[in-house]
Amino acid sequence: MAQAQSSTAVPRHYAVLVNAFAGNGNTGKAWPTIRKLLEKAAVSFQVYESEYPGHTTILARALTRSEQPRPDRQTILLVIGGDGTLHQTVNGVQSAVRDDASLVPLPIAYVPAGSGNDFARAVALPQDPEKALEMVLAVTAPQTLDIGHYVDHRHQREEYFTNNVGVGFDGRIVSTTNDSRIKRALNRIHLGGLAYPVHFFGALFKQRAFSVRVHTDQGTARFQNACLVTTTNHPFFGGGITVAPHASMRDGKLDLVVLERTSLLQFFGLFALMVLFHSHLKRKRAHHYVTAKVDLTFGAPEFGQEDGEIMGEHIYDFSFDVCHQPFWLPLRDNQIL
Repeated sequence: MAQAQSSTAVPRHYAVLVNAFAGNGNTGKAWPTIRKLLEKAAVSFQVYESEYPGHTTILARALTRSEQPRPDRQTILLVIGGDGTLHQTVNGVQSAVRDDASLVPLPIAYVPAGSGNDFARAVALPQDPEKALEMVLAVTAPQTLDIGHYVDHRHQREEYFTNNVGVGFDGRIVSTTNDSRIKRALNRIHLGGLAYPVHFFGALFKQRAFSVRVHTDQGTARFQNACLVTTTNHPFFGGGITVAPHASMRDGKLDLVVLERTSLLQFFGLFALMVLFHSHLKRKRAHHYVTAKVDLTFGAPEFGQEDGEIMGEHIYDFSFDVCHQPFWLPLRDNQIL
């Protein structure tokens, strides 16, 4: 189990990464209040606002290079946004370290202000931005957690993720949900997490079975009727649905869940067991792996999602493993199974 690093008296500085567009504008509404609370707390901070898709990654990468720890200041990246903003920040930090081994990853703090907020749920961080900020500012030392890493060989793409990467059913739902008017309307009344289940039935009728090859240190398996293939770093996806109940960000491993579909009714029942009772992994058509490394090769184009962001409809060929990232969060040793 990862232990907290020793506390230090080095003054803290928060590089605040704000994505005002997260949660279809919810972050933009919450940010003025958060800024006032930061000023009231009399902490050192500087604001960096995301201006276009992918900008947060660029900002986090540049800050990792320029704000390395020094005797008179510890810089913490404070992310204000949703799971997608956090995803971009992690990728900025990790890509900088990957390209320059002399760098150390900056710790990341997080105030959830998006739609699904699955990472916040996994670390028991309040969904209320003001309460979350209060807890984050009380933290005195970072803790290291697992994050996922993948290489998509077909598209020569390398990324990191805090939540999960899904191909098939959940990828289709995310692709449908993220651009929908329903999601924007639900976000306005702070019910954005319901957008995923709202689009469930449309995806249920459209998603067909597909083939996937799974290779782990336990051997190789081929599934011809896969419908959902999700590699996850913690229990949740889709705004709080428990896909892997015992997944941990402290075990050095990822959980892979493959759900097969032989009929529409059968798959609906399997998904209902997931949502209502978290007992889907006990069923014959559910397959669960806990592994440090896994290769997934798909036989046809399918929708994909990473940390709730659209990846597109492609033929994917993944290699997954585990990396580590320091987080400035109010974690306890008995949190995160």
